[in-house]
Amino acid sequence: MTTALIITGILIVFIVGFVKVYKRHSRVAENIDFAREYREKFVDFANKYFKTFDRFNRSGDFDGEIYVWLTMNVSKIQDLVGNFGVMAYKPAFQNYMINDYLIIINTLPKFREGHVENFDFGAVDDCLLRYIGHVLDYKKDTLRNLKNPFIWFREGFREIFSLPLFIFNWFGIFSRRSINSIMDSVIYKIIAGLLALVTLVSGFVTIIVGYDQTIVFIKRILGK
Repeated sequence: MTTALIITGILIVFIVGFVKVYKRHSRVAENIDFAREYREKFVDFANKYFKTFDRFNRSGDFDGEIYVWLTMNVSKIQDLVGNFGVMAYKPAFQNYMINDYLIIINTLPKFREGHVENFDFGAVDDCLLRYIGHVLDYKKDTLRNLKNPFIWFREGFREIFSLPLFIFNWFGIFSRRSINSIMDSVIYKIIAGLLALVTLVSGFVTIIVGYDQTIVFIKRILGK
């Protein structure tokens, strides 16, 4: 009975971990697809605009439908690109700098206002390309994790190990930000990883040699 419970517990941890790893990989793939779609629409929109751009009237062929789509999704893409979409910006013909300038959010309205420059277009395209390249590399890691059962167990154990934190969050003791900060800390990851390793090894040992003999072995180690 004890062996069956141990096997069931280990399988549950593996399943929980696999689901988490799979969701992470799927989310990365979705982010790549969205970033590529956004860049494709933005490049098409900007090329059409600059192709007919009149510097005297400060206007070009403005595709309202694509502009609406880009604007409706600009907050999402800006959040996704993170630091890749932030820069120190010097406005044209000005002697001051704008720190933490959000490239995509601030560039889109310039098309409507007629103040957009080639530099603005290039900055948006560059930050999107940098983000896509970064996430493509990260996708390779998530794909490797998807094929690694030990990663499933580690992630599953970490998820179950963090349940008390989420209970504290539910009662309002910890905020979600505090929980994320704890779970992202190096100390927490080391502790959870070591406990996961010990749990997995002890579980397999118990299955192989039996529960009673495992308890005897542990007592010998502890000097009892």
